[in-house]
Amino acid sequence: MNLSWIVCEWVGMLLTDLIVLMEPSIERYVFELKKANPDVSASQVLGMLMDYLDSNIALISRMQDKGTLGNIVVNIWSKICSKLQDVVETKPELEEEHYERVGDSLKFLKHHFQSNLGENGVPEEKLIAQPAFTQVLDTIDLQQMDTTELIIRHYKEQSEERGERSTGAGVIDLKLSLKERRDGKAILFAKLLGARELIALDTNGKSDPFIQLQVVPHHLFPDSEVKQSTVKKSTLEPIYNEMFEFIIPQDQICNGVLVLTVFDYDFISANDFEGEAMVRLTDLPRNSEQHVKWTMALHRPQQDSIYKILAGRVNDKVATKFVEIRRKAMEAEEFMLAEGGEAHASTTGSKVSLGQRHGSES
Repeated sequence: MNLSWIVCEWVGMLLTDLIVLMEPSIERYVFELKKANPDVSASQVLGMLMDYLDSNIALISRMQDKGTLGNIVVNIWSKICSKLQDVVETKPELEEEHYERVGDSLKFLKHHFQSNLGENGVPEEKLIAQPAFTQVLDTIDLQQMDTTELIIRHYKEQSEERGERSTGAGVIDLKLSLKERRDGKAILFAKLLGARELIALDTNGKSDPFIQLQVVPHHLFPDSEVKQSTVKKSTLEPIYNEMFEFIIPQDQICNGVLVLTVFDYDFISANDFEGEAMVRLTDLPRNSEQHVKWTMALHRPQQDSIYKILAGRVNDKVATKFVEIRRKAMEAEEFMLAEGGEAHASTTGSKVSLGQRHGSES
């Protein structure tokens, strides 16, 4: 066996172990940002981290070629970004100036990795291309946003993302339209046609599905009541043909999202969650004489960055109300998966995407 290859392998394992050993120290220095006085600059707080990085990267550079060293330095950079992400996620109640300082720290560190490591520096495009960097940058921006802005953004992003993903929870068919009135209000017409390929949640291989409809966010549409369909017994392909109307302010159409949630009715215990679908009101035709037919894929709610941030705003009534509502669906989903719903979903999955339009129909 080639001796030089053995040496390279040994050095590689040694360096991997070294990076792992560096992680606790990196975490300790980064978390100083949470404890330091807001008046202290990012460069002052991170001074010890800079010294620690410089000495270790200099040590590594003596054992590796420049190409391999670049990858190692990028790996260290990603770990630092991940630790900064922990700072902004685990302390969501920090004041705005703390987030500004974390942002300043990120810029300071990026400049250091790019310019202050001498020949060991990394090109900026490599640094900003790392997912951990993008994530912490986005979280810092989100943390500095108002609660109401975050909730609007949450629903918009959820409705947009779901249009790009397949699903294993079935689909809903309905017709939608918006009609504006002279009094500054608008009427959202939603004719619920039916649902298909639902998940069987009863022991007989069927479900007793019903669907709830509501316009959100709740703080912008406080008068939007939850509408509910009838329950269809023992079926995975329910047909409803039921009409619902929502009176909403015209000036909030740009922020509104229609949420449809499918449940399996249970007479004895709590109703079981099947899935939910969302559509932005701005995607709907206005003042048309015809309703547009939509096929909407059902999805399962996940904890995104916005949800995590709002869950930390325990003293904000609007935030806690939002979290309470969204948590119910998430907890129901977790329970369903624990009961084996995922296994069934994988065998009956639909490939229809949210908001697939079929043209105008009367």
